[in-house]
Amino acid sequence: MKSQSESEEIYKVQTENRHLKKTIISLRGELEKKEIECEERVQKALSLANDEIIQLKTTVTALRDEMEKMKFEKAEIIQKARAEANDEIAQLKVSVQAMRDELERNKIIFEDKIQGIEQNTHDEKIQLKNIIQALRDQLEGCNAKQ
Repeated sequence: MKSQSESEEIYKVQTENRHLKKTIISLRGELEKKEIECEERVQKALSLANDEIIQLKTTVTALRDEMEKMKFEKAEIIQKARAEANDEIAQLKVSVQAMRDELERNKIIFEDKIQGIEQNTHDEKIQLKNIIQALRDQLEGCNAKQ
């Protein structure tokens, strides 16, 4: 038979064993609870990260769209400015050509007037010379009669 001390020893060991099993079960429960909490935090962090990624992608897309819109508007402004400049250049060329034509007409009219004046002056000189000659002839005729 077993002695009482052995029985007590076995009882103590069994009690300690039960106590250790309860502790292990309790620690295992706490560990599982901590693992679940950790997994929940990881999921929450992933969810927040994914939300932020979606927001950033949305922002990037919006900024990219805005940049493309600005490029398009800039191209339109440049194209409009070039068209306006080309129109103005064309109008200035027409104005310059009209002024050149007017200047050429005025030059021709001026030269015709000068030519007319020179012709009139030449004709007047001839008439005056003829009148002077006629008056000399008359004067000589009058002097010869006297």
